[in-house]
Amino acid sequence: MKAIILAAGKGTRFGDITKKTPKALIKVSGKPIIEYTLDSLPSRIKEVFLVIGHLGAQIKKHVGKEYKGIKITYIELKNLTGTATAVYKARKYLGKEKFLVLYGDDIYSKKELGKLVRFKWAFGLAKTIPPTSKYLNMILDSKQYIIQALYPTAREMKTGILVSTGAYVMNSRIFKYKPVKLSNGEYGLPQTMLAAAKDTPIKGVVMKNWLQINSPADIKRAEKILK
Repeated sequence: MKAIILAAGKGTRFGDITKKTPKALIKVSGKPIIEYTLDSLPSRIKEVFLVIGHLGAQIKKHVGKEYKGIKITYIELKNLTGTATAVYKARKYLGKEKFLVLYGDDIYSKKELGKLVRFKWAFGLAKTIPPTSKYLNMILDSKQYIIQALYPTAREMKTGILVSTGAYVMNSRIFKYKPVKLSNGEYGLPQTMLAAAKDTPIKGVVMKNWLQINSPADIKRAEKILK
């Protein structure tokens, strides 16, 4: 099985830190985030396509062509136009088998990703209090399949919603769908997955050990949890 890891972003919330260091190489408890991501891959993953952009040469140098027996192939993006675009760039490498997609700047649980890849199509979710009302709440049916996404109500802003963790399983059928354009001009992978969900059952898998890294405060929180 193959995986795509998205590590092309600029990480602007880190300020001056990510002007010289790509977000994927920022350290949490002395270890670069991208290594946490790679170490969390299920054993069935034999090849990774690492999408790089901002300061990508540093990631390429650090990770190399192989990581603990996993073949690494790099896909370089000159223009950052969203998560869907990044995945579609890898299309020619993937064949028809299912593949895993992860963000290269978050921390995942190997056990939870192992559960995710058991399904033909899956959407990693986490129950959390959203920082803003712009986050989508993923709605599941009684069998835990995704049926729609809604903006949170005032009550849900206090009680929590199911948000995307950036972990997905899909196959080449995703490329039959036109990437969904967002209001900011980028093309979103979760939104494109939601379009596919109208025709294809997509399992919602709750991940309790996902650690989102968006700011220096997130690093401190992650270090406490990892200890």
